[in-house]
Amino acid sequence: MKTNKYLIRFFQVGTGSKGGDAILIRLFDEYDNEHLVLIDGGYKETGDSIIKYIKSECSTLHIDAVFNTHPDRDHISGLVNVLGDDDITVGFIVMNRPWKDAKFTKEMFNDKRITEDSLIKRLKDAFTIADEIASIAKERGIDIYSGFAGDNWNSNVITVLGPSEPLYKKGLLSSDKTPESYVEDGFDDYVPTKYTEEDYVKDKPIEWYDDEKTAAVNQTSLVIALTLGNFKVLFTGDAGKEAINSALDYYEKNGGKASDFTVVQLPHHGSRKNIDPTILGRFGTPEYIISCPPDGESEGHPSRRLINKILELNSQAKIYVTKKVNFIFHKNVPVSNCTTQKPATAASKIDGR
Repeated sequence: MKTNKYLIRFFQVGTGSKGGDAILIRLFDEYDNEHLVLIDGGYKETGDSIIKYIKSECSTLHIDAVFNTHPDRDHISGLVNVLGDDDITVGFIVMNRPWKDAKFTKEMFNDKRITEDSLIKRLKDAFTIADEIASIAKERGIDIYSGFAGDNWNSNVITVLGPSEPLYKKGLLSSDKTPESYVEDGFDDYVPTKYTEEDYVKDKPIEWYDDEKTAAVNQTSLVIALTLGNFKVLFTGDAGKEAINSALDYYEKNGGKASDFTVVQLPHHGSRKNIDPTILGRFGTPEYIISCPPDGESEGHPSRRLINKILELNSQAKIYVTKKVNFIFHKNVPVSNCTTQKPATAASKIDGR
């Protein structure tokens, strides 16, 4: 793929305080043929926006690869519309199916009435949209592949950095979406946070809450790297701290450097529970992008504490948010009806607890 021609579009997803992810990557080969890669699909209406954009702006109606980071509704629902469109074709899907790819056995669960068949049914019932996508894919003859650390597309242009298979299984076994299980060293139970608001005091170090955890199922999220020469982008979905550290460890063990990423997507719509200063310290001076809802700050999406902390650690950091707009990174691909967005600045009020 050409390293000097691309466009990455982060769609605005959601309304009010409910956001999601949908990212379309436009790439071009040596003959200038366009190739599309889709990471997540947001809500169903987001899927319609993706279809409209592809039909109006792209030179192809074929999506080479669709990646679903994890089966939360705000990431997966729109894929139903995209896959069901009569005009758009898809090469293959990368999506982990809990009933298949976790390789669970009935002995892992406390309920002794569980059989292999009933376990599959319970998991499909818990992840209904993933099951629906699997059915659509089968009907349309689209292959579905699991996605674990090391899987790649087009000679490592796209590489899955995580999760590992053990981390994926651990996240699911700890999740409230699966039957109660025997799990050693599982993830702690998710505890919702009731956010308060406090004044930001400039030049005073911002306290960080290291004990906060994200939901266990978020640890199963794919972490994906896009590499186009020296332009490198990290997509994180809703990955938690353990998942991100594990993905970066894998990347560095295989010759990469976390500090080389040009663009880093902050996970889970900019939640402070999914990242910490230690992880931020592994990056160099990337541009950050947050896919977040229009009015999510009261629920920590994005976290103003996180944005201010990044700026505290690196005053030159550039942090962009989707909120009410689509956001693009592009090179040598014409765009229309766009305005330049200014990076986020330190907020006078930040989320506390």
